[in-house]
Amino acid sequence: MNNYIWLIGENNGTTANNNSYYFWKQIVNKNDDIDKYLVLSKNKTNKELYKNLTENEKKFILWKNSIKHYKIYFEADMFFVTLSYKDVVPTKILNREIKLKIKKPVVYLQHGTLGIKKIGYNGKSYNNNMFRFCIYNKKIKEKFKEENDFKDYQLYYAEFHPRYMELVKREEKYKEKNQILYFLTWREYFGKNTETELFVRNLKKIVSSEKLKEYLEKNNIELKICVHAFFNEEILKEVYTVISTDKISIIVQQSTNIMDELAKSKLLITDYSSVGFDFTFLNKPVILFQPDRDNYLEKRKIYCTEDELEDNSTRSVKELIDKIVNEKYEINNFYRSRLPEKIDYEYIKEGKHIEKMYTYFSNIQKNKITFMGYNFYGVGGTVNATRALAEGLLEQGYLVELLSLKRTKNPTNMPYGLNLNSIVYGKTKSLREKIIRNLHRSKKNYSYLKYDANVNLLHPYCGYKLTKMMTNIRTNTLVSTRESLHLFLNDCKSDKVKQKIYFFHCPNENVEVLFPGVMEQIKKTRIHKAIFVTEKNRQAFKEQHKYDNYDKYAVIGNALEQYKIINIDEIQPVEKKKLYRGIYLLRVSKDRVDDLNNLIKFGVFLKNKNVKNFILDVYGTGDYVEQFLDELEDKDIMDVINYRGLTTNPTEALRSHDVMVDLSLNHSFGMTYIEAILNGKKVFCMKNPGSLEVMADIPNSYIESFDALYKELNKLDTISKEELIENYRKIDEKYSRKAVTDKFIRFLEEK
Repeated sequence: MNNYIWLIGENNGTTANNNSYYFWKQIVNKNDDIDKYLVLSKNKTNKELYKNLTENEKKFILWKNSIKHYKIYFEADMFFVTLSYKDVVPTKILNREIKLKIKKPVVYLQHGTLGIKKIGYNGKSYNNNMFRFCIYNKKIKEKFKEENDFKDYQLYYAEFHPRYMELVKREEKYKEKNQILYFLTWREYFGKNTETELFVRNLKKIVSSEKLKEYLEKNNIELKICVHAFFNEEILKEVYTVISTDKISIIVQQSTNIMDELAKSKLLITDYSSVGFDFTFLNKPVILFQPDRDNYLEKRKIYCTEDELEDNSTRSVKELIDKIVNEKYEINNFYRSRLPEKIDYEYIKEGKHIEKMYTYFSNIQKNKITFMGYNFYGVGGTVNATRALAEGLLEQGYLVELLSLKRTKNPTNMPYGLNLNSIVYGKTKSLREKIIRNLHRSKKNYSYLKYDANVNLLHPYCGYKLTKMMTNIRTNTLVSTRESLHLFLNDCKSDKVKQKIYFFHCPNENVEVLFPGVMEQIKKTRIHKAIFVTEKNRQAFKEQHKYDNYDKYAVIGNALEQYKIINIDEIQPVEKKKLYRGIYLLRVSKDRVDDLNNLIKFGVFLKNKNVKNFILDVYGTGDYVEQFLDELEDKDIMDVINYRGLTTNPTEALRSHDVMVDLSLNHSFGMTYIEAILNGKKVFCMKNPGSLEVMADIPNSYIESFDALYKELNKLDTISKEELIENYRKIDEKYSRKAVTDKFIRFLEEK
């Protein structure tokens, strides 16, 4: 059975009393196709817990840093953590310290409810694998997105913490509420300073109050002061010296069962802690006591306003003690207003909120989409379009993985929460990769990669590993984005793969150059679903390669990554100026000689016109650069045709120019036209397959003659903002990321 694997843990594996444990406990015995493992350290408490588990539950305990933990860690499909990735990651193997990077989607269950203290996580945390961040306070969402740079789709409103199931049970268990809990958080300012002295002074005034002492003893109530483990002994030592009653005690958070203490208490006093949400959830009163708020906020940012804290808290020790002894306290509105209006305790006690979370995440897991490609860490039309489609799918709630044969650099501008993996790293770094490369040097391991023109840039292990993966890869939809990889997809026998999709990105005229011999192999097997970028390219495959050996097909176009387009309200017309700059992006290679010759002719035309107010910047590289430069020099047109080489940022290059001019005669798809228009630029182009596909509805765009183009370039400043906006709308409607994603999803849903 090729089950999905979830790895679940909390507090570095040292505890089993928080969100991860109760999430695991509720779902571990479900008879489905997901194995749910809990990571535990072998300490005394966890060993006792293990003894009380059922035999089936024991099967899914991973002792931290065991060989089995190490093995399952690499096989896992998703991680669920409460504090950090360290909750599930092995830190030692055979007593040797190791540092492993997160390469799987992470669901951050959290250990508290966000409301006051700002945390450090952002949407790209965990090597961009922060797939879902659970929030339990609806009001925090927009502020959290703004402050912590999360995308909307990364935030999952989980409603109630998994541990609340147990908290409700504990609350019912302790009928007598004969204690007050004072929960103190850590201060970043602690040290040998005035701020710390003032903090200690206030704490000493509380515990030494005769008025408070009398109240506690008279009513047989205990005040427990729970402090963070980082509180140093010097602070506590001074406080201990002034405690004169056994009704006041100090306990440490890490060695305390907080749920028990909350359930036993009639009142909670706290400062900046999210424990106030837990207590309010139980419909019990909280006093927010913040005598050091000014000092605290110098070192820590908050999500709420100071006015909100001021309205719902007190700073005075005297006022605090008066509220306690006179029992003048109530449900704190700061916390209550951020919790659900209605709370069904039976629903929570039965763990139905956990069931809801489980259903959500299991559906996501079982509908995972994996794209296979050459190198999604790099650049190029297929790479950029696939990443944009992946972002669109992420926005629609899908779990998406991009699986590369190789990786050449660290990822940049990746969609948040995208799972990105590679079979080999281009630059051999780790001992593991060196061993793998040395063990798999035989060229027969290339397998179907022998049909890839870039085979010499790959390692034989790529073919070997991909062949192995096709037997057990765990994903619902497997998409091949490269013709040589279609053959691996043919062979996929994994029981988890329900859909195979063959994405023909390569222009028909280049397929034999880039993948020699591959079409004869592809034609041998009838496939169910194929995707093409353009209808013209699909027809070309049919006419020239006699290929239409598929049951269903879709033409969806290419999508643009979000950062590559501007918002429609940012569009501005070209200002009148002495020198206008146009941009032309093309491959300077032998197979584009006709396009380059047309460009040369245009340069000669401009030279003969003695043009001084326009320069066409040409970006691109290839195997024809030297000859192209010789032509520019021979024709003496380098003052009007300015070769700029390869651009590492074509989007920025587009935005810095006034107009796009494309003199290509044989463009197969006008992706550059789409990008230019969605960046608010006017495009002038020849009638070629790509422009006929993309530009048919964009008026006054085709170059009828050099003379007509020259006249248009002389009046760039007359192109109105309204025209640019209308062009944007037309292209966005057909080729935006959402439009392409919607087409892809509709095709997925076809039987």
